Amino acid sequence: MRVIAWSEQDLALREAAAEIRAGRAIIYPTDTLYALGVSAISAEGVGAAYAAKGRGADKPLSLCVADLEQARAYVEIDARAEALAQAFLPGALTLVCASKGVLPAALQAGFPGIGIRVPGHPFGPALCKLLGHPITTTSANVSGLAAATDRASAEAAFADAVEQPSLLINGGPSPLAQASTVVDLIGELKLIREGAIPFAAIRRALGMP
Repeated sequence: MRVIAWSEQDLALREAAAEIRAGRAIIYPTDTLYALGVSAISAEGVGAAYAAKGRGADKPLSLCVADLEQARAYVEIDARAEALAQAFLPGALTLVCASKGVLPAALQAGFPGIGIRVPGHPFGPALCKLLGHPITTTSANVSGLAAATDRASAEAAFADAVEQPSLLINGGPSPLAQASTVVDLIGELKLIREGAIPFAAIRRALGMP
């Protein structure tokens, strides 16, 4: 696994884009945890993510997008999503929105929605902008093991993996070192996972008690 420092921003983005376009997986920093990234528009890329994590096909993958406008091509963005994006994104919030059915079906694992986020760390959104499409943002670890929060734990997380990511972008320790909060916006608002952003703050942003 090659390692490039995020401080070499142009090189890091160029090399990461090349790996993604080739159908390979990378590890990259976010504000929450290190993430495993593959092309979200390629069935080959999505397969590489599941292989690297040893992840069951019944578990969906979330996406990193450059911004909400990029997300509109793939999911339905309603007024609640717009309000939450304005309040919390870029940041540690994942919005599960109804899929438009244009991405590889394996991403959704049979669910009607896709989780999207714009991480607070600039690397992921910048890479998605360069590529012109989303990448995955599932945690960088083999399923069942602790999520990575820095270079050392990211390398260790895949030391025994059958399929290793090809590139690691080293952005230093994750600022939050905890997962994003995930809310489902298909139908009534539902909390899937409370992480770095309290659910109460999300409800307040939507004018809910």
